[in-house]
Amino acid sequence: MKQHLLLFSLLFTAGITQAETVTLELLNGDSITGTIIEELSDDQEKILDHPQLGRLTIPASSLKPTLDPPAWSTSITAGLIGNEKDGDSSLSTSLNAESKYKNNKNILVFKAGLNTNQSQDKGEPLDIKTQKGSAGFRYDYRLNDDFSFYSLTDYNYDGKNDSGVNSLLTGLGVSTTLIQNKTTEFTLSIGPSIQWTNGGNQCGQDIYCGNTYAGASFATDLSWKPTQRFKLELNNLLSTAITPKLKPGNSLIAKLKFYPSIYSKLFTSLQYTSTYQSMSTPELNNSASIQLGADF
Repeated sequence: MKQHLLLFSLLFTAGITQAETVTLELLNGDSITGTIIEELSDDQEKILDHPQLGRLTIPASSLKPTLDPPAWSTSITAGLIGNEKDGDSSLSTSLNAESKYKNNKNILVFKAGLNTNQSQDKGEPLDIKTQKGSAGFRYDYRLNDDFSFYSLTDYNYDGKNDSGVNSLLTGLGVSTTLIQNKTTEFTLSIGPSIQWTNGGNQCGQDIYCGNTYAGASFATDLSWKPTQRFKLELNNLLSTAITPKLKPGNSLIAKLKFYPSIYSKLFTSLQYTSTYQSMSTPELNNSASIQLGADF
């Protein structure tokens, strides 16, 4: 319930019109940063509110032509924390990568992640506390500006689970874009799905482990970039498997990115992941990490 309240609060905030800070590139190589006054700007000239120079009028003919964004975009983040004291050591690693291809009709998204945590006390064997991995693929075919057909595959690995070490969900359906503007994009997706879990030392005693079930999935994806320095991404995948009892699952990934410089693609990222799978033991796994990353 808290996740839903947070999501609705963010959507409400995103709907509020905010001044957009931009950097305009001039033909002579100079650049000007300020706030665009949208109600006074048009295709012929841009009206800019500069923090030191005040209101400026920039003719469109003096601006560099706007290039189409590249079809492929990639974002990679990594975090590493190590500690050693009096023979005791610990090491935490996290790595995430996402690559996206987008043209007029087709959108492809590939995702992968790794999260480990291990420690070793002096004279004791290595203790692996966290061993997680994930991979995902999604393809959207746009019917128009509002609706798309999609197919997705979502895989999660948790080596510390007693049952359900491997979890796989695949599905297809229809998606709709509810909000799409310069700062915000919000999409809903719904359709039938198939789920499978397997692995773990207690898999043989679990009636769900090793079996495949039909069901349905419902996904929400929010991207909000109110300024050039901050970006929030929320991806939530809710699913249910049809067994003698309905077995729900939910995967939430929240990322907050901060860009120290608007002229650089380097950023720091705070990521929170929450995975609930009622056909695994344990059912709930949460993790948080701070990472450094770059966009390509």
